[in-house]
Amino acid sequence: MSNLFQDTKTGKLVEFISKHDKDYAMVKDASGNVTYLTLEQMVPYEQGKGRLAKVTAPMLEVKEEVAPERVVPLEETRLNLNTATAEYIQKRLPGVGYATAKKIVEMRMSLSGERFANLKQLENIPRVNWEQLIEEDLIFIS
Repeated sequence: MSNLFQDTKTGKLVEFISKHDKDYAMVKDASGNVTYLTLEQMVPYEQGKGRLAKVTAPMLEVKEEVAPERVVPLEETRLNLNTATAEYIQKRLPGVGYATAKKIVEMRMSLSGERFANLKQLENIPRVNWEQLIEEDLIFIS
């Protein structure tokens, strides 16, 4: 016979140590704490009859989801001027040298919030055909 019992008030499993008197028993819980319970609130514990054994998770059939068609491409081919470094601007934009790319970054850092609010602000930087870059959809700001 097992000396495991279940406390009917709390549902905890306890190990019977000894009978204290005619109404109480000395027990030890899973944490090792020794307490006293009334004999009435202790029921013999049988594995497989516990609360967890009664609950079975239903088997759910999960259908494979189809990925939605993307409107925005995964890899952005345009250049975000609010996050690009001078080296990256120089490499990605035709007709823009490193000195001009540095001016673009310096101008961005001088603006409030350190970012361009609209593409019109770029027209203050000379020697770049901004209309062509916008028309060819090579740049954006976000």
